[in-house]
Amino acid sequence: MKIESILYPTDFSTKTEYAREHAIYMAQSLDCPLHILHAIEPLDYDEMDDEILEFYKDLESQLEKKMEAEKEIFNSAGVTIQAEIIIGPRWKVINNYASENNIDLIVMGSHGVRSESGELSVGTTSHKVMFSSPCPVLIVRHEGD
Repeated sequence: MKIESILYPTDFSTKTEYAREHAIYMAQSLDCPLHILHAIEPLDYDEMDDEILEFYKDLESQLEKKMEAEKEIFNSAGVTIQAEIIIGPRWKVINNYASENNIDLIVMGSHGVRSESGELSVGTTSHKVMFSSPCPVLIVRHEGD
């Protein structure tokens, strides 16, 4: 199997930095383009009023700035990138994007299996992606996990 495109989903947290480094290394080593994706988890409302739409507009604007900073890191490493922000359930957005863009490998970080309070957290995004992805997934744990 040849890896010709890599997807790096990010939430812009420090827990994804190790995954970013792996994604950069793999894209450089394999000389392939890399897709950066951020999914905005939708609020659970039956109707989208003007206040909610304005909230999403502001959020998307803030995330565009974060995405620009993320893109600069990859550009500095000489990696060819494509970046996108999509609203939707994170794991579904990631898997749909991978399928629609013929992604060969997803490299993503994990927030671990424990919540901040130490309780076991079931159904994390990385686990949902891993078990339903259309392609192989490399889960990179954060150093503190």
